[in-house]
Amino acid sequence: MADSLYDIADRALEAIAGGLDRLHRDAEGVAETLSRLGEQARPREVPPLPREDAACRHLSAGLASARRVDSGLAEALAALAPLLHWQRIPEHVPHPPDPFMDDYAFAKIFGPQGVYPGEDFMMGLFIIGPQQFYPTHLHQAPELYWLFSGPTEWRFGEGEPWEEKPPGALHWHAPYHPHAMRTGDVPFFALWAWTRDIHGDYRIVGAADSAPLHRS
Repeated sequence: MADSLYDIADRALEAIAGGLDRLHRDAEGVAETLSRLGEQARPREVPPLPREDAACRHLSAGLASARRVDSGLAEALAALAPLLHWQRIPEHVPHPPDPFMDDYAFAKIFGPQGVYPGEDFMMGLFIIGPQQFYPTHLHQAPELYWLFSGPTEWRFGEGEPWEEKPPGALHWHAPYHPHAMRTGDVPFFALWAWTRDIHGDYRIVGAADSAPLHRS
């Protein structure tokens, strides 16, 4: 008998929790993320309808990078990713339509249209294609990113310098901490989580200096 979506998702969540604890136990935000993850109910009721997005064409490259970060987790995510509901939100760019919109998608494991509903908690996967820019934005929800590909560049406030993040990096955004991201020659593929206040404020606050990260 084939494994259900819930079995596959639970294995991925075990690999996520194990990887965070093993590789990033003392990093900012990890304890809160793991605590909130452990509090979540996992009802097996109405699974989301799988939905592929144009940006899913970047999944194979993202998963190849993830295997170099945590091979067991990458295999668990490879089994789960095609079963998720991939989507995009036009408000995530300042002036849609934009080329970014064809190269960007996310899917939730916890949260609306996720495998599990989540209790003021969201967690999922995120893809952005090469040579793209995600403008400066902020939100009330604290956010954890675990990067599986790269390098990518991040900026924490308009006018601040760009900081390069390699595959395997992890960072935490406190509430209302502005951040922007741009990709180079490889797609961005990451795990993300909003640990609370998921229905709170979200705002685009800038779009300047959007040149993507070019690599020779």
